[in-house]
Amino acid sequence: MNELVFESFPELNTQRLLLRQMTREDDRCLLEVLSDEDTCKYLTHNAVNDIAIIQRMIAGMQRFFDEKQRIRWGIANKQDNSIIGHCGYFDIDKANSCAEISYCLKSGVWGQGIMTEALDAMLKFGFEDYGLNRIVAKVMKDNIGSVKVLQKLGFVQEGILRESLYKNGQYHDLIIFSILKSEYH
Repeated sequence: MNELVFESFPELNTQRLLLRQMTREDDRCLLEVLSDEDTCKYLTHNAVNDIAIIQRMIAGMQRFFDEKQRIRWGIANKQDNSIIGHCGYFDIDKANSCAEISYCLKSGVWGQGIMTEALDAMLKFGFEDYGLNRIVAKVMKDNIGSVKVLQKLGFVQEGILRESLYKNGQYHDLIIFSILKSEYH
């Protein structure tokens, strides 16, 4: 795997989006994304309404990148550079060239192909620049929109992780998906 990707934060450009490093100046936009109940419905955490927590999240993202453990991009609309979501790699297994992805998009822009566009750029980076061979995503069973995005990008459903997420007083099944470098278009 190419550890040089951690020398400076990689920016990814698509037709409508810039996947970029988030800074403290993005705290209000990220708060707007993560304070929305609909946006956070299928995330591992609930809505966040405290700007101090958002600022700690952004600092944590930078720390994980500096420690070469994770990459978390802010998804910025190219028109005004405002953050409308985030996506990234975590649980990076260097020995086996695989990683898990997670992502989140402001509910007000769902259904416009934005997440598909962002994740496609992220997959290209993961396979071509970082040297991953396998990328995994885990999705709450009821998150039909996310399932469709993954299927559109070529992910294959591997199975169900039964009651593997505890959120809001109940257990949730997660569907595990993966895509291999050899399967990526």
